[in-house]
Amino acid sequence: MKEPAICMRSRLSQRDCYYGGGLVNGARNVTLMADCANRLMAREYGNIGRCRKVQKVHMFYPCYAGDYMEYHARILHTDGNRITLETRCFKIGLIPEDAPFESSAEILENPITVMAMIAEYEVPEERIPAL
Repeated sequence: MKEPAICMRSRLSQRDCYYGGGLVNGARNVTLMADCANRLMAREYGNIGRCRKVQKVHMFYPCYAGDYMEYHARILHTDGNRITLETRCFKIGLIPEDAPFESSAEILENPITVMAMIAEYEVPEERIPAL
């Protein structure tokens, strides 16, 4: 049986910048990773899950306005009504250095892992499918 997973894409904009030089605050990616996890929970458990605890957040690489991001969420395991999720964030594209157009993008052959998060969600017992 295939493990439940979901993918979401987004492009960071100038509105996401918090620091000078177009640097995006890491909290913006955490928010988008949580959105991806919430979508997975909504699909699998009917929009009932609630994040109870974030166990780990690892930040590996900075992001800038114009970066194309991809977010992956998957269920690692369930224990009763507690569901442990892993969400990862990848940089899949960026603005080239000498871009001929404002909308130019360079798609990366090997996506860069930007951030990883493990969170624990809780759902009512009646929403857990019987095996």
